[in-house]
Amino acid sequence: MRAHQPAMIAVLLAVTVGVQGQNLAFRSTEAGQFVFDTGAYRGLLQVDDTHQGILSLVDVKTGEELAKGIKDYGLFNVYRLLASNKRWGDAGWTLPKKCRLTANGSVRIDWTVAENRPFDLAAVFQWQAPDTLDMEIAVTPRQDLLKFEVFLSSYVKAGMRGLVYLGPARHGSGKAALMPGDATPLTIGTYLSFPRNLEAAQLVCDGRWEQGQNPVQWSITRYLAAPLAMRQDPKSGQTLLFMARPQDCFAIETSYNMDPPDGVAGHYSTYLSLFGQDLKAGKEAKAVARLVAGRGISPEAAMELYRQFTSTATPGK
Repeated sequence: MRAHQPAMIAVLLAVTVGVQGQNLAFRSTEAGQFVFDTGAYRGLLQVDDTHQGILSLVDVKTGEELAKGIKDYGLFNVYRLLASNKRWGDAGWTLPKKCRLTANGSVRIDWTVAENRPFDLAAVFQWQAPDTLDMEIAVTPRQDLLKFEVFLSSYVKAGMRGLVYLGPARHGSGKAALMPGDATPLTIGTYLSFPRNLEAAQLVCDGRWEQGQNPVQWSITRYLAAPLAMRQDPKSGQTLLFMARPQDCFAIETSYNMDPPDGVAGHYSTYLSLFGQDLKAGKEAKAVARLVAGRGISPEAAMELYRQFTSTATPGK
C-alpha cells in the first residue's frame, strides 16, 4: 500500500489543480453570456450590443452584490476612447464587437474594425485567483495616435466609499496614503481627477472631455502616488481594489463621497485613464488593470496587494 502513496498523491494534486483551474474559468451560457464561480465570487460577464463588463459580482459567503446592478454597466467597462480634442463613439461598450471563450477559460473581446476608428482594440478577462481578476487591453493603431486614452469605468453598489492612493500636497506635510474622495463645497457638481503628474493633468484638461455627449468637468487637487483606488462599504467591510501598472495609467477619476448622494456621488464610479501616450501606427500597445475583491481590506493590505501586482503583471502573459 505504501508503494502506491506517491502515485496517489500525484493524482490527488492533479485533480486539485484541475478543479482550481475550472473554478477560475469563465463558462459560456446558451444566452451568449459568460458566468463564473471562483468559490469566493460568482457572477456574470456580459458582452453584447449594449454592454461589456462584469455586470454581477457576488460574494459567495455573504450573498452581497458588489457591482452597481444588473441593469447598469458594472465593472471594467471600456467607456470612452479619447485623444487630444478627439473622441471615438459615445461609449466603447456600445460599439460592435465579438467575443469568445478561450482554451484557458479567459474571455477575449475584439471590437469590430471601423473606417472611422483608426485603431484595433481587444480585451481579455482572466481570473488569476478566486478574488483577483485581470483585464488586459491591447490597442494597435492603423495611424499614429497622439495622447491616446482608454477610459476604463467601474460602477459599484451604493454605499461603497471611494479612496485613492495619493501623494502629499506640495505645500503640506505627510506621506502618501489612501485618501477618501469626499465632497467639499469646491468640488460639488464636478468629478474628481487625480493625475500622476503635471503632464498627465494637462491631458485631462486638453479638451478631450469637451467632446461628444455628456462632457465632464473635473476637479484636480492632488497627484497620484500610484494608480490604486479602493471602494469599501463601511458597514459590511466589502472592498474592491482597482489598480494598474504605473506606466499604464496616467490618472484615476472618481465620483465623490456624499451621504445622501447627489447626482454625481450616486454614480459610485471609479475610472482608470489608461495609456495617455503617443502610439505609432502598426505597433501594438498593452495595458493591464486588476480588480481585487475582499472583506475588510486595510490600507496596508491594499498596498501589499498592489506591490504584488506590479511585480508580476506582464502584458501578454
